[in-house]
Amino acid sequence: MRIFRTALSIVLRHPIYLGVYVLFLSAIGSFITGSAVYVDEAAETYEPARASIAVVDRDDSELSRALRDHLATQNDVVDVSDESFALQDALATSQANVAVVVPEGFGDALLDAARTEGDLPSIEVAYGGYTQAAALAEQQALRWVSLAGAAAALEPDADMGAVVDLVADASGVRADIQVEAGEVSYGAAYPFQSYLSFTTYTLMCSVIVCVGLVFSKMSAPDLRSRMLGSPARPRRVSMHVFLACLVLTVAVWVVASALGLLSGGLRIAVVAPAQVALALASMLVFALVPLSLAFTLAQLGVTEDGLNALGNIGGMVMSFLGGAWVPLSLMGSEVQAAARFSPAFWTNEAVSAALTTPVVTADVLARVGGGMGVTALFAAAIASIGLAATRKR
Repeated sequence: MRIFRTALSIVLRHPIYLGVYVLFLSAIGSFITGSAVYVDEAAETYEPARASIAVVDRDDSELSRALRDHLATQNDVVDVSDESFALQDALATSQANVAVVVPEGFGDALLDAARTEGDLPSIEVAYGGYTQAAALAEQQALRWVSLAGAAAALEPDADMGAVVDLVADASGVRADIQVEAGEVSYGAAYPFQSYLSFTTYTLMCSVIVCVGLVFSKMSAPDLRSRMLGSPARPRRVSMHVFLACLVLTVAVWVVASALGLLSGGLRIAVVAPAQVALALASMLVFALVPLSLAFTLAQLGVTEDGLNALGNIGGMVMSFLGGAWVPLSLMGSEVQAAARFSPAFWTNEAVSAALTTPVVTADVLARVGGGMGVTALFAAAIASIGLAATRKR
């Protein structure tokens, strides 16, 4: 048991890893899934987003003034001096979300370009912090310029005032918008399901770093030589080290699962305990994948810094392919095909099968068992690479 305690003491001497990779990442997952924003189904009207926009009119023509008035009807126009520092300060302090600068000679250049089939004059646009609203305001300005160019081309004899009237008539035509409440397919366990999907990242990072550190230190040449020179059999030594790493992996799973259950609260209470148990069992099987990866990386001689890098990168990639960050239904067919070669995908399939059905049936058990089985095969395949590396050493 001394070897077992020694192996556990290695990771206990690095509390920063346990705090960051286990507790902090689990808390982040709980916060993200617990503060998810859902659409208000009671809303019956649609209100477009309004941006704070600073319009600098250096032309002062009928067309440029009409462009400013058009933007003012759809946004909140703020007064900013036509100075470089003032414009930068307004954008940096969020006084304005976007700045639109109409260059000198804009009106005449627009009429000439439209009637000679030239390029319409451009307006300068600078974004602030609220990029979505700024992009929408820019599109509104560009649409107005395009309409003005079309009106000037269709009416060659029209002056600026007539073009402004034509654009006002054209831009006033809008489609009717209604808010239709759709059926929400997410059940009460959906936040918990999202948390477990994010936990694939937590488990991958924490187990690879913490367990890999134990395997790496215990496999160091000097320490390995001393243990081989002791009366203890090599197989007994290896079994104690592996048992310590397995206990550490299960402890990480317990902490991550407990935080998920606590953050879920009453929303999980309405789910059958058997379904929750199946979902957590699927995550426990997934934890064997980073365990086998940690063993393999340590046998390949990866250092502590390498374990940190590979744990984070591997966790990001694995969880992304599992659908933790972006639903796979929104991804292309290539990404969806590649995701099936990730154990996180099969784990999330098992968790989804367990939590999205009202009762546990034989079909549900088959789907959950299939996902867990494929995940276990991934772990076995990775561990066999580590065993091969150990034999070669």
